[in-house]
Order: sequence, then C-alpha cells, then structure tokens
Amino acid sequence: MPQYSNFPRSFGVLYYPGFEVLDIAGPLEALNILARMKGFEDMELSIISKTLDPVSVGPIAPDTTSKNFAGRQRYLPTHTFANAPPLDVLIVPGGFGSADPLPSGGKPDIEGYVDFAHKAYCGLEGRQPLKYFITVCNGTIIAAKAGILDGHKATTNKDGWNAITPLGPKTHWIAKARWVSSGNVWTTSGVSAGGDGILAWMNSILPDEIVTKVEVSMEWIRSKSADNDPFAEIEGCQDVLPKEK
Repeated sequence: MPQYSNFPRSFGVLYYPGFEVLDIAGPLEALNILARMKGFEDMELSIISKTLDPVSVGPIAPDTTSKNFAGRQRYLPTHTFANAPPLDVLIVPGGFGSADPLPSGGKPDIEGYVDFAHKAYCGLEGRQPLKYFITVCNGTIIAAKAGILDGHKATTNKDGWNAITPLGPKTHWIAKARWVSSGNVWTTSGVSAGGDGILAWMNSILPDEIVTKVEVSMEWIRSKSADNDPFAEIEGCQDVLPKEK
C-alpha cells in the first residue's frame, strides 16, 4: 500500500469569471509543494469550468481602469462540467464574480457551478461522492446555494458577512473563525485565510512534519488557531444560528 494512502489524490478547482486569485493561489501553492514530496507524486489536479475558454478574473466591475487590469488575467481550465474526472476533493474560491448583484449591477452566472458542486458533493449522475469539500472566502455562496452547507457549521468572508449568511438558513455561521471544519466540509474566511485553511486541512490527515515542510517551503507565517480572526470584530460580525432545520 502506498505511503500516506489515506490522503486524497484527485483534486478539482472551480474557476468562474470574476474569481479571486489569492483564494485559490494559496491552497494550490500548498498542494503544489506537497505534490513534489515523496509519497505524493501521484496527486492530480483538474481545473473545472463551464467551457474550456480562458477564465478571466474580470471584468465584473463598473467601467474602470481596475476592470481592465483584472480582465487581462486569464486562466485555462482543463475540464468542463461534462468531462470532469472522479474527484476526491473540490475547492471553490470566492470572488466578486459570485456576488449577487455583481459590482456592475448584473446577475452572476454561477448556476452551472452550483449544479456541478451539488452533484459532485452528493455523487449524483454516476459520480463518486467527494471525500472533502473546501471553500475559500465567499465561495460559500456557491456551497450554500448548492445545499452543501445545510446542517453544517461554516464561516465566510467577514466583509460580506451580512449578505452571505442569509443564503444558508440551515447553516450555523461562525463569525470569529479563520476556518471551520464540519464533517467533510471545510470553509475559510476571506482571501488569505485559504492558505491557513488548506494547511489545517492537511494537518487533519497528515503528520505534523509533512505539513511543516510545506509551510516552511512556502515561508508561510501560519495561523494554527481556527479562532484567530480579528476581522470578525473589525467588521462587527456575529454568529448566525440556523433558522431552518
């Protein structure tokens, strides 16, 4: 049996127009480093989107210079919803592209991503159920709309707390949290918290020495405490209990 055989091997990431780069860059860098280590060389990554067209992190804002800056950053998917391979883990970033309404005032085009996340998590239409589902920042919007957060504890971006938490009325939202683990669902706070969250998730499966090697290689000043979150107080966020069962 391969060493660390309990660690997932097949990872997927959802890319949608207007996703936040650092939401996924932190987790992917940690996984990049791990995949170079002995015993993890067979890890696989699928970048999943609606089509194979390049995915831009803009334009989703009003007509400004910053829109053009973001719009020139484009990322290539490897798979579509239709041909994504079996996955052990799905990571969903946040970003302005999932906000409703968009900064431009329009509606987000995320229905296909919500549907894919739901089917992947539940193992529908011949798929194998995910072993883990991970969101960063307001990637919880997709997770909540997919029903994945129902009955779970979760956290999200504190700047958008009051807009996001009503989307999950069956969720216990934890305000003061850098990340929250609830069964096989992991959620993190905003943007940079994805790096701490993915390392904490790794540490729930792998020995400390392995995760420490990843952390040191990244030169990541890691928060090891899930409740180390000053942003909840800064933004005035409070826990939200489930309103529905």
